[in-house]
Amino acid sequence: METQNIKFIDLGIIREDILNSLPNKTDRYWLDQVDFKVGENYELNIIVGSEFVKNSIEKKVYNIIKNVFQKYSAGDCVFILDKNFSANSFIVEKVNERKSTEKTKIEQIDLYDLSPFDGLYVGSCNNLAVTAAKNIVIAPGSRFNPLFVYGKPGVGKTYLLKTIERSYKSSVYIDSESFLESFVSGIKNGDIDSFKNKIRSVDILLIDDIQFFLGKKGVSEELFHTINYFLNNSKSIVLASDQKPQDLIGFPERLVSRILNGLVTDIEKPDKHILSEVLKKTNLEHDSMLLTKKETNMLLSLDFQSFREVNGVINNLIINKQTGVGNSKYVAELVSLYTENKVLELTPEFVLGYAAGVYQVDEKLILSKNRSEQVSNARHLFIYLMRKHTGYSLNQIGLFAGNRSHSTVLSSIKKVEGSPSLKREINIFNNKILYVNSALTGV
Repeated sequence: METQNIKFIDLGIIREDILNSLPNKTDRYWLDQVDFKVGENYELNIIVGSEFVKNSIEKKVYNIIKNVFQKYSAGDCVFILDKNFSANSFIVEKVNERKSTEKTKIEQIDLYDLSPFDGLYVGSCNNLAVTAAKNIVIAPGSRFNPLFVYGKPGVGKTYLLKTIERSYKSSVYIDSESFLESFVSGIKNGDIDSFKNKIRSVDILLIDDIQFFLGKKGVSEELFHTINYFLNNSKSIVLASDQKPQDLIGFPERLVSRILNGLVTDIEKPDKHILSEVLKKTNLEHDSMLLTKKETNMLLSLDFQSFREVNGVINNLIINKQTGVGNSKYVAELVSLYTENKVLELTPEFVLGYAAGVYQVDEKLILSKNRSEQVSNARHLFIYLMRKHTGYSLNQIGLFAGNRSHSTVLSSIKKVEGSPSLKREINIFNNKILYVNSALTGV
């Protein structure tokens, strides 16, 4: 890389580059204790006020300062001990700069509106994630960057991301499938810069379900560079997944490392406080005629795994009341079902385990290239049930089924529809499994 005359480069850029290169944020304190000047031979003079500060800088951050500086100039880095130098005056200048920035943010406060967060139910299950999200909306790029939110399907990850989008004008939400399709389309059409410019033009980028990038080297690399861009330009990026970063096996190590350098928090199933608030609000909206106190307490005793379950139950309560059936019997049956069976989540892992059990084959074989009849039938059954009973797209199902193509997934579905034996297995699945979920959620 050809170096440049440092006198023609703003030292503020050098300092910012050094700050971004520090692995430990506490080391930033030491940069507040020094000033930088350019010497006659284009060396970087590191001005300190005491031997103690000099020794601490040498020990903690000197190598980083030198490596960053030499990206811009071939000059060396030299300490200048000036006992008249006071870090306090330098810090005062920085504080004034921050105040100026804060004033600008106040003038631009119309960029955000926190009122959409009023529609969120907040409890111990999601308080940290919601608090971090509000901080991002108020001051993008300043804290919790990147923000990584994970949790099981239906706990409110997508709703939180879309709440952030509604709260901040310069933001965009994109799900993994749209991100992937836009990226691939950009490459095929030779217009990848247009895609990059679009998603990088906002202050807050929100990407949902990034677990579906597993096995996609190109898009994983693009995600890594996108995160770096937002970090380096004081913008925020928020990622959501149904797996925590450490479980994203197959992602580049440096991508996982970037994610872990921000804030990682989970969203859990709705807690009792949230469930109580939901039932209370819904009952008030129906003139307190929807549930009795006893029925409310019975529902509060149930272990709901997601907001989708809760919403399904609420829908049943409303329709029962509207048709004059009443909810006493329904709530009693619901408690009985939960006590005896618990709700069965139709996750990819659950469906895969079911298909493997039916044909007595190893789950790993279903996801492999093995084409024996038993394994193929199990794979076809897995793909068909995923398509019919989950909200995943064909591309997403293909990723779950061992990184198979869109056309392969369609072919499996057609084979199931034309096979009497496979149809029998599907009917068994419907009768034994879906009955429980339909009774619980009204699906």
